[in-house]
Amino acid sequence: MAHRPALVPMKTLDRYVVGSFLRNYLISFFVLVGMYVVLDMIFNFDELVEVNTKAGLSGLQAMWNFVRYSADFYFYQIFLYFVHLSGIIPVVAAAFTIMRMTRFNELLALLAAGVPLLRVAAPILVAGAALNVLLWVDQELIIPRIIPKLVRRHDYGADVDWFTIAAMRDDRNARLFAGRYYPSAKPPYMEHVSILELNADGRPLSHIKADKAVWDAAGRQWKLHNGRRDFNLDPAAPAPVQSAPVSAYSSNITPEEIQLYRRASFVELLSTAHINELLNRPMTYARSALLRVKHSRGVAQFLLNMTLLLLAMSALLTREPRHLGIAASRCVFAVGCCLTAAFAAHELAEQTHLVPGLADYWAALMCWMPVLVFGPAGVWLLARLKT
Repeated sequence: MAHRPALVPMKTLDRYVVGSFLRNYLISFFVLVGMYVVLDMIFNFDELVEVNTKAGLSGLQAMWNFVRYSADFYFYQIFLYFVHLSGIIPVVAAAFTIMRMTRFNELLALLAAGVPLLRVAAPILVAGAALNVLLWVDQELIIPRIIPKLVRRHDYGADVDWFTIAAMRDDRNARLFAGRYYPSAKPPYMEHVSILELNADGRPLSHIKADKAVWDAAGRQWKLHNGRRDFNLDPAAPAPVQSAPVSAYSSNITPEEIQLYRRASFVELLSTAHINELLNRPMTYARSALLRVKHSRGVAQFLLNMTLLLLAMSALLTREPRHLGIAASRCVFAVGCCLTAAFAAHELAEQTHLVPGLADYWAALMCWMPVLVFGPAGVWLLARLKT
């Protein structure tokens, strides 16, 4: 009981520091995400206003339609932007919290009262660790549910989103061709479909043609409209060429696989459970990207975000307010080096061809490399603070 009075001001300190940090976190979130949105709008302004051009709108009606259209597009993109900025937002919030306390001599008062600087850093580190739960919820629960909204182009309202599929290989060594594929349709479908089935030597065995193929999610297959299959195409086949109607096409090619085939960045939108499911398949596209995202999430991403926060705190905490500018420069340099290393490591994580037999381990090693290098450095720098 003799120590109970000494704990009261420390709890008050925790509430004050955490409250200030959370307020700055919200401000940093809106500022950084807002800058992200504004920059994206500037670079894609022509595509955003194309919907007004196609509709022939002008004046206030065009302005209102532009605001409504942009809000619908960027509201869903904010969830993706948060993933990209999840490591920077707490760093900026912690920087403003510490710099404000230093500027108004609050740290000096705490030091004079016998409170070490590490005691001031502890509430921020705990709050920063707890806020990573928001990132997990965003990545695993929210983003996978709004993928159709996230893959839209900026001019999705002005034209129908479609692209061509050329020679996409399935798990049976067949090649899929489609004149047009509409990924945003419900359900997705293809037009002018042609599937060429080959043997191990690359010779054609059969050919499937259809006017349209509609994805059947329940049956995990493509329903063919006016589909026909020509078989016995190999000149060495004992029987002549024959043709028969076919109503469905089933293989490992799904709407998700088509998106991975077209762009590997689509993997960033999938949940970890879905990524593991794709990796367990005998054949899947963008396997190196799947491995990179799998190993860069979870504990690795949490520790990377905490490493950035440790580096920022160790650079900013100082006993002398006149050195605040130097401390801010050290913070920018340390965090910048860690982010640069993380970016380089993530790029190298997809180069699994460098170690063909150890592709899974290579991706994991590259994703953990920034944490293994900068994590101990952040702990050491924070531990050697002069308090």
